[in-house]
Amino acid sequence: MNKKQAFFSITLAAFLASCSDDSNSWNASEVCPESGRGTFVDERDGQVYKYTTIGNQVWMAENLNYNVEYSTCYDNDELNCDFWGRFYALQEGDSDILDWNKVDTICPIGWHLPSNEEWSQMIGTVGGYQDEPTALRLQSTSSLWDESRGKGTDDCGFSVIPSGYLYESGKGTYMYYGGNFWSSTMKDVYGAYEIGIGGVVGNINSSGEHQLSIRCIRD
Repeated sequence: MNKKQAFFSITLAAFLASCSDDSNSWNASEVCPESGRGTFVDERDGQVYKYTTIGNQVWMAENLNYNVEYSTCYDNDELNCDFWGRFYALQEGDSDILDWNKVDTICPIGWHLPSNEEWSQMIGTVGGYQDEPTALRLQSTSSLWDESRGKGTDDCGFSVIPSGYLYESGKGTYMYYGGNFWSSTMKDVYGAYEIGIGGVVGNINSSGEHQLSIRCIRD
């Protein structure tokens, strides 16, 4: 089992302490009502993105597709970015250390790259880490999901697609099994975190050779 496949079995006690799920009392109409969804325009390039409100947070409901030099399309084909969004290398060269200039400028004006704390708040609102119902509530209903993961129910309109992540070559891995997203939080001087959603929800230390998807959160 490789590092990415193992992340779904990793529990971070610091996050789990505040994240619990009671599937009998969870109500999407209260947690993430459809009235809190809509679209906005990225002023930098005119692209239109969907957003959704979960609890008191407003999240992008699509993967970022802003073209910068440190981003890549799946299989190096620009047409793939229209569906999967772009994959980003936000770390310094081949290191595991975040490049803060990239972190601070990658999201549209009025939005930012979410921290572990912000991810944890959203995931706790929907259910919790290492919890299958939470993952299904966040996963899209797309038939692209591998049958071992199953289609999501997308209760909150967050619409995670199974984009996996890319290596520098532009080739994907874990595609159809989960979505992998950047956090702005560093684990230590050697590594940054990422959030993985697919089957369950996990949080692990990322590697500098990987390019991940981005979901921004409103300031």
